[in-house]
Amino acid sequence: MTEKEKDISTELEAYKAKGANLLMPSTHIAGLSEYHHPIIETVKLSSNPNDGDVYPHDNAAIGPEKKWRPTKQALMKLSVCSGVIWSPSETKRTDNGQSRDYISYKAVGGIKKADGQPVFFSAEYDIDFEVMRDELVDQYTKKAEAKDKQGNYYRKTAEERAEYVDFCVNRDMIQKRKFKLRLCEAGAMNRVLRMLLGLKQAYTTKELEQPFVMARIVFRPDFSDAAVRKQFVDASIKAMTGIYGPQALDQEIRDSKPIDITPLPEEESGTGPEPPQAEEKKPEEPANIDFEKLDAAKQSSTIFTLSVKKGYDVKGYLGRAQKEKLSDLTPEQRTKLYRHLLSIPDEPPC
Repeated sequence: MTEKEKDISTELEAYKAKGANLLMPSTHIAGLSEYHHPIIETVKLSSNPNDGDVYPHDNAAIGPEKKWRPTKQALMKLSVCSGVIWSPSETKRTDNGQSRDYISYKAVGGIKKADGQPVFFSAEYDIDFEVMRDELVDQYTKKAEAKDKQGNYYRKTAEERAEYVDFCVNRDMIQKRKFKLRLCEAGAMNRVLRMLLGLKQAYTTKELEQPFVMARIVFRPDFSDAAVRKQFVDASIKAMTGIYGPQALDQEIRDSKPIDITPLPEEESGTGPEPPQAEEKKPEEPANIDFEKLDAAKQSSTIFTLSVKKGYDVKGYLGRAQKEKLSDLTPEQRTKLYRHLLSIPDEPPC
């Protein structure tokens, strides 16, 4: 075990000794490559239901042993802390929505392992309101029939007991129906998180006083290595070409060499620098007329492709123009830059 693995294991054991809620089945981490490093993230959930992190698990009295279930808000906090990836296409409601008394929801989530591969789990949760009503009737009927130490009913008559049951059941059913999608969604996501992280169904007030702790593995390459730096630059170039569309070829960009040009004066209007002026030409060339008919995205793509061919430092030009991308230039500026690129010779092949 390396020093960094020993340090993280020691820190996790310290959290465990304090009673923290560990979002992982084990505190032992080993076998990490030199480019992977463990980090610890923590999140604290409030045991006050007014803060939106929890709701009652049962009807027990408020106290240190009162149990609470995490809400969707809390589940999102825990999933972000632990780096859970939720599938946007598969996490959804699965019933047809035509029944007032039934709803089902499916959640699909995963965590990336140290090698970058995700491990996914799926779970479904449903609510049948007819069954729920029967359960609530049974629950409140038992409460209505509670007796004092002398054996007398707290509610003297059968009518009073029936009214109490009806009131409580109708009150709870209205709340359940009002938030049925939220409850079902949280239930499905809760099941996924419990499988991924060893999350319990409910936590006591005392347990919620401690933070939830997750050890994550992050990729931290050594940028002092020339090969690593080259890979990083290549990845950055690929990301940049995504701005200009598929016409920008990665290999051409890597092989192109920026050229040093004299800083250009800004226009009097303050809209940005002008490109170097070419020799006098005819008023309008057919290529220029076609270019002006293109929309901003196609003009930008055309300019970028042409700049690669000519070996022109378009990124430096944008920097002097104080613009992030070619589409931020005015149509006049793009046309002038395009004309300038046409006037310069192609870069000779290496």
